[in-house]
Amino acid sequence: MRKLRSSSLAFRATFWILLLVGAVGLISLWFGNSLAIQRETQRSQIKLLELIDTVERSASIACFLSDKELAKEVAQGLLSNRIIRQVEIYDSEGPLVVLQRRGQEGGQPSSASVPEDAISRKIASPFDPAEQAGKILVLPDHAEIAKSVTDASLFIGILLSIQTFAVGFAVIAIVYVFITRPMRKLAAALRMLPAEHGEKLAHLGGHDRDELGELVNYVNHLIERLWDLLEEERTLWREVEVEERKLRSIFEHAATGIFLLDTKGSLLSCNPAFHQMLAPVVANTRSARFSIPVLFENDDSRVRALIDDCNRSDSPVQRDMKLATCDGKSSRWFHLTLSKIEDDLYQGVINDITERKKAEHSALEVAMTDPLTGLLNRRGFETRMAGRLRQGARSSDTGLALMLIDLDLFKQVNDNYGHDAGDLVLISVAGVLRRLTRKTDLVGRMGGDEFIVLISAYNSSAALELIAGKIIEAVGRPIEIGANREAHIGASIGIALSRHSTFQPERMLKKADEAMYDAKKRGRNTYVIHEHSDLALNDE
Repeated sequence: MRKLRSSSLAFRATFWILLLVGAVGLISLWFGNSLAIQRETQRSQIKLLELIDTVERSASIACFLSDKELAKEVAQGLLSNRIIRQVEIYDSEGPLVVLQRRGQEGGQPSSASVPEDAISRKIASPFDPAEQAGKILVLPDHAEIAKSVTDASLFIGILLSIQTFAVGFAVIAIVYVFITRPMRKLAAALRMLPAEHGEKLAHLGGHDRDELGELVNYVNHLIERLWDLLEEERTLWREVEVEERKLRSIFEHAATGIFLLDTKGSLLSCNPAFHQMLAPVVANTRSARFSIPVLFENDDSRVRALIDDCNRSDSPVQRDMKLATCDGKSSRWFHLTLSKIEDDLYQGVINDITERKKAEHSALEVAMTDPLTGLLNRRGFETRMAGRLRQGARSSDTGLALMLIDLDLFKQVNDNYGHDAGDLVLISVAGVLRRLTRKTDLVGRMGGDEFIVLISAYNSSAALELIAGKIIEAVGRPIEIGANREAHIGASIGIALSRHSTFQPERMLKKADEAMYDAKKRGRNTYVIHEHSDLALNDE
């Protein structure tokens, strides 16, 4: 029943029409009953007054003559009406007759206390209207009046009910014939319509130009549009299938590693190149336990930071990563690009850039290396020195020494033996400096015949003096320059000292240069420590 009530338009229309008709009928019945009661009550009052008017002349004679028989006949005439319960007639002396229904005398006079519903009228003398001969008192029978009212109300209610339900069922029939039944036919035709083949609805007979006809036209218009959209969708679907096959082929055969991640950094899918590319650095990329944090030394916070950067940025996020190979003998460089494609989906592209990094490193080495001696050139020395200072603890109290070495008599070698001989001398001096310094020290050629050494964490001034003395001694030995010839040169060394926390490269280079020229003034082939160095030297 509930299903029928919710799905049947005819049932719901009938239900609401009957409900509305019933409500209107009840309201009409209430108003009709109220009007019937009021009207019947007024009619009874008027009828009582008319009856009194009818017998007033006879009652006047009976009161004037004090004729009880005549008064009784008048009272009986009034009581013949069912709406009168009791009649009392009085002359100037007192009651002539008190008569109740059925013509019996002996009723109780009510002159002492006249009921509110009683009708009383003074009776004038038949010969002198100004003289009162008596009065007549009529008591209505409320039960009879109520019965008359009830009968009238019932009759009106029956008429209104018949009229209301007749109108209701007529409306229901009209709605069913002109709306419900055509719509059911239309729904059945629409249910059986093969719209996927482009067929349209036929108009119902007699409804070509009304609202149902407009509905059929609208449905046919929708079918036509849907058919066009379906054709477009089929065309697009075929194109998408072609593009998907192309993209799948690219995805499967691309040399670049492509993968998908979720917000937790879990690997959702990847192409074969991804596995092949990471095989040297990850033992088994096809394992179910493999996840992207492996590429970040299993640090989930770095993966989370990468994804957060991708969420905040409108452009892809890029990272270069250096990963050790599985055998631990070498490392590989990878370039990772991560892009957000949906709220919870990220696409990554990874490329092996090891060869590029090697080429960049080689190019950097070439740019920072003196091609003749293999030492750092001026730019390379300054770059490495800046990096060394950044890596060191700024609060460290360890000492740093900067040695500036200038070759003595080097110009004479070039002048006497040529520049090839001079190059051999420079190469020999570079070898000396490599042998006499530690791997942690920086050695470079500033240009021409000037060399520079940065010594870190030395123990004492004596250690620096020992190194400087060994350099001077080694450089002063004869150098083979070919054709059984030897070159003889010397070295003047200027030394500037500082603590790591206060080291300023330009200032220290200037002090070392001043100390080096001071060494030349002292006769060359010696070393000088700048007297205003930032670090006092104490022999240990």
